[in-house]
Amino acid sequence: MATSSPYYFTFDWTKPVLIEPIVRIKPELGIQVTYDSNMSRATDAYASAGMFRGFEIFMRNKPAPDVIMLSSRECGICGEHHQYIERVAQEMAQGGNPPPPLGLEGIMLANDAAMSYDATAHLTALGGPDWSSLFFKIAGYFPPQIYEIAQQTPLSKVAQYSKAFPMGAPTQLQMAGTTINTIADLMDSLVPIIGAYFLEGAYSWRIWHEAELLYYLRIPHPISMVPGGIGVPPTVENMQRYLQRMIDGTAWMMKQMAAYEYLDLFLADYDNVFGIQGIYDKLNGTLGFAEEGNRPGNFVSYGQSDVSEAPTVTPSSTTVSPYDATYENMGAWGRARVVKPGLVIQTSPTSAPQLVTNDLIDINLGVREFVESSWYTPWYSNGAFSSEVPSNVSGITEDPIGNPVSYYHPWRKWTIPKPEPRPIPMAYPTPYSWAMSPRFVPYQNHKPISNLYYNVEADPMAVMYAQVLQPQAPTPIYTCEYPVGYGIKYNSNEMSATWYLPTVRSSTVKLPPEFQQGSEIEFKYIAPYKLSGGKIVTNAIERMRARAFMAGIDTMGAWIAWLTAMSYIKQGKTEVSSMPPSSWTYKKNTNQDVAIGVGMKEAPRGAQFHSEVISTGMGVNVPAINPQQMQPTTVNAGPRVKSTYDDGIQTIKPASPTHGAGTFEEAIMGNPDYNILGTPRLTIIPTDQWDGFEYAQTLRSFDPCFVCGVHIAIPNGRVIYTTLGAPVDLSNAIKTFYRFAMKVK
Repeated sequence: MATSSPYYFTFDWTKPVLIEPIVRIKPELGIQVTYDSNMSRATDAYASAGMFRGFEIFMRNKPAPDVIMLSSRECGICGEHHQYIERVAQEMAQGGNPPPPLGLEGIMLANDAAMSYDATAHLTALGGPDWSSLFFKIAGYFPPQIYEIAQQTPLSKVAQYSKAFPMGAPTQLQMAGTTINTIADLMDSLVPIIGAYFLEGAYSWRIWHEAELLYYLRIPHPISMVPGGIGVPPTVENMQRYLQRMIDGTAWMMKQMAAYEYLDLFLADYDNVFGIQGIYDKLNGTLGFAEEGNRPGNFVSYGQSDVSEAPTVTPSSTTVSPYDATYENMGAWGRARVVKPGLVIQTSPTSAPQLVTNDLIDINLGVREFVESSWYTPWYSNGAFSSEVPSNVSGITEDPIGNPVSYYHPWRKWTIPKPEPRPIPMAYPTPYSWAMSPRFVPYQNHKPISNLYYNVEADPMAVMYAQVLQPQAPTPIYTCEYPVGYGIKYNSNEMSATWYLPTVRSSTVKLPPEFQQGSEIEFKYIAPYKLSGGKIVTNAIERMRARAFMAGIDTMGAWIAWLTAMSYIKQGKTEVSSMPPSSWTYKKNTNQDVAIGVGMKEAPRGAQFHSEVISTGMGVNVPAINPQQMQPTTVNAGPRVKSTYDDGIQTIKPASPTHGAGTFEEAIMGNPDYNILGTPRLTIIPTDQWDGFEYAQTLRSFDPCFVCGVHIAIPNGRVIYTTLGAPVDLSNAIKTFYRFAMKVK
């Protein structure tokens, strides 16, 4: 490497290269990439989780209420969402112990603020810098023509191609006292610490944090949320404090959607109207950013933001109901959520993604976890359960309403670590990751409709595909209107979802005139499959846009919760907890003498799942026998699974048998079964200085919170870690980064 080079990475791209750590993700994620210089693409990838996750072991036999508090320690950013779904799982194990209406809305106020906070933090600081002018203008990562075109492309030109703002697309944005007129201005604004987007975004995530604290008291480890309620009542004073922050936060969410809508349309450039696609067509014959991180349209979303008053939906034959914490009604109260659940599957390269179900019972029954490529001993193999698995866990053959439960469902799963050295280079079938491999079998009406299992994507892109395809479900939803007046419309032909936010006046977050007309502003999200004319399912920049629009729907959820809570306060309905802890009773609800439950909802990073097997009994000392967690990053990072399994219900096999890769791996290497090539090289720096930035950028677009997927180092074994490429001098790399940052201004 030349001595004048500002780069501090050295890679030999003629061999598989392990890029580790993926910075801005808690550094236990490594991605081994095989790069073909002739194709200018990645052709193979292995994602490896480098630390063992121990919660499922040390929470065994702890008092079940303690597990609710312990579960929030799984993450230092979004722990409140772990606690939320653990609460749901235990309310279900108690036979249905929901919070009183005002208590539920208080939890929702905190929850929706937390969702909006985390989305902004990612779009601002965790993923946003990848799309800043640090890489387009100064660092030399992308062709210089892109920034030059960006300088000559006003927002008003990009706005002409946007359908996201039916009441008028902004032609100018004000952020932190800076006027954003062009795409180049927008790229400059994303520069960390000094960029206008970063500065105003940081203010926004702080005020959403403050709003959340009004009800959780402490984050990311709340101390107020328990089965059947919350310890902090929404009072008139607290509601006023929340409203003040929600107004500024809503103003920012509107601008955030506009910023990423324009950046996405410009960079993805599906129809080459800005010339970005044309640059890459000439350079390496690829579609550029439109292909970066593309993969099949297989997604899972659990929905989020439960409601105490059921919405009105069309058709009226589709059942929805208020949250009651019962398993038997989970399909109905899941569909009543502001963000709808859904399993989306693309069955072939020529078919569009389709919504298989929006029923949480179906999605739960379809969950399978495998350890084929992971450092664990299988809890079930060769037709028998391991002797380590308690009989009242292995013997669970029915869900609470009598449906068969697979051998590989988390209710029957038992975590048995088996530490081994990581192979260098990684290669199937040798185990190479601490992450397990979640896969999904499509179900409808509580029965499997396929003998294939799919690796799916769990992130805001999955959320938005599930929303736009709601009319395709066996229980379709075309419109959903909540009693307080807000709702959402779904159009699966257009692949769009349309909703409203109230017009707000903020003295801190200045809005463009297009977002200050009338009493409500309309927003519309259209999935990339339609934007690209049916060519591209998803890509890295589309994941960023999806996060911005998901946060917009979450903000509508906050308004629904606030208005609903105010109506209860006016009516004098002030109860926020169902019963004292001494009355909590865990009830047998399966064929074993145990109580089982499941909590499923969207966390900021994607679909988050907790299951519980708990002893029966009353009070605060009833032990949790088998707490299991399946986080969104685990869904995405799960390594290869290529085998055929008897799952206790049918024989199942992988939908993508060629490589059986996990979602992260697939986003890098492509999928030959769907004719999707790997992520192309987009940067132009010399090969000896190239650090595979596109691969880190792709993984960061998922916002994988890897602290959720891996945790404690195990005490009874040693794993050897070797990297083939890593920072030579991290301190100098940081200094170089800030030199670049200062040059922007």
